[in-house]
Amino acid sequence: MKRQMLILVLISSVLLAACGGAPTPSTTQPTAAPATGDATAAPVANGDATAVALQATEQAGIVSKPEEGKENVTWWTHNNPAFVAANKEMIKRFEAANPEIHIVYQYFPYDVFINKLQTAYASSTEPDIQQMFGTWVTDYAKKGLLAEVPIEKAALEKDFFPAALGAYVWEGKAYGMPHEYNLDNGAMLVNVKMFKDAGLTYPKTWDEIIETGKKLTIWDGDTIKQSGFAFTNGDSITFLFLSFILQQGGNYWDKDGVHVNFNTPEAEKAWVFETGLETQYKLTQQKAYPSLGSFDVFFQGKAAMAHQGPWVIGAAKETYPDYKYPTDFDYVAVPSFVAGQPARFAAESGWGEVVSKRSEHKDAAFKFMQFMAKPDNARDWNITTFTVPSLQSLKDDAQFLQAAGAMKPSLDVLQYGQWVGPVQNRDRFWTIITDHYTAVALGKENATDSPAKITSEINAMIDEYVGP
Repeated sequence: MKRQMLILVLISSVLLAACGGAPTPSTTQPTAAPATGDATAAPVANGDATAVALQATEQAGIVSKPEEGKENVTWWTHNNPAFVAANKEMIKRFEAANPEIHIVYQYFPYDVFINKLQTAYASSTEPDIQQMFGTWVTDYAKKGLLAEVPIEKAALEKDFFPAALGAYVWEGKAYGMPHEYNLDNGAMLVNVKMFKDAGLTYPKTWDEIIETGKKLTIWDGDTIKQSGFAFTNGDSITFLFLSFILQQGGNYWDKDGVHVNFNTPEAEKAWVFETGLETQYKLTQQKAYPSLGSFDVFFQGKAAMAHQGPWVIGAAKETYPDYKYPTDFDYVAVPSFVAGQPARFAAESGWGEVVSKRSEHKDAAFKFMQFMAKPDNARDWNITTFTVPSLQSLKDDAQFLQAAGAMKPSLDVLQYGQWVGPVQNRDRFWTIITDHYTAVALGKENATDSPAKITSEINAMIDEYVGP
């Protein structure tokens, strides 16, 4: 949901005026990615290459064309308006500082962009630079299609948060640089009026979330009318589950680092608790909102609290302009599952840049990437796109916080994040977990049986990509 919205929603005109807008991944997300299909965007052409190429040409946003007498470096991205605005600004600054280099920039509708990349790599016609969602990068790197970044991995690890950099690294080498820290944990939406009318304060523990949520949940017969705590979107179901495991000191990857293992006491406790928020505590009802994610449920006034990533703050300004921050809604910290322990969580690596291994302009391409990663430029890119900074130096940056202060609860936990890991097929990984949540919510599956089934099904999917 998050990633779909990132591509579809033009974020905050206020932020655009300052420098740009935001993603809704997830992934429009602030962070975001596939609207449909395989989120891994494997570099194998789908369908007729000629048809895809024609479609891409017809829908491409051609910002600039090659110029004589200059080194022309081609760059493709998706067409999220806020991202395009930020990208254009980066080009303007870079070319002013490097007049001998010209960035030939094109952007495409999201689905076209995925197919365009696949077709271009299959036919050796890819651009020098591409803006990729981090989850895809590892697959392209494994296939030998990307150029290694000419910076020591240790230096990149010093500059970027581990969760943001994770998917850009393959076998100890970096194949790109992230623009954003893509997360769905750390904070939640709260409806200010609902809390005030009920005389309640914002919860500080999960016990308080449950007790407060019960008081703010309204039922109409056997159908929920107002959710005390809405979280049954695919991203939150998965990321809450993983965070509850990590916050207990557990792990969900098996010893080989390739397959998953949810057959652990930590995973069972996490799953029983999470599904129990609906089945035991009755704080939400997944079937009551069959076509809405937590974002829409909340901003349509159907939830007092809702779990979503920080992208919702920017997306709400465009999609639900009548809801104002912080008078109508607030964005507050979500406590750790284990009191007194860090709020550890898993996160995908978000949008960033990669360079084709076949590029004849690698030096100029990497020069542009490194220019965009300078703190002043990176900050403005994040402000414009309303994305969480991937650079550790921007975590408490005063200018960023002035422009996007509502993100502070998420920024406060960035050091506790880790890369989600080699999920292989992102959509299927998330769907398997969500499907089992639904089965438990509908009474078709016992919560204690789910971890083993999730483990088996995800590992079967992983084996399709890497072998048993």
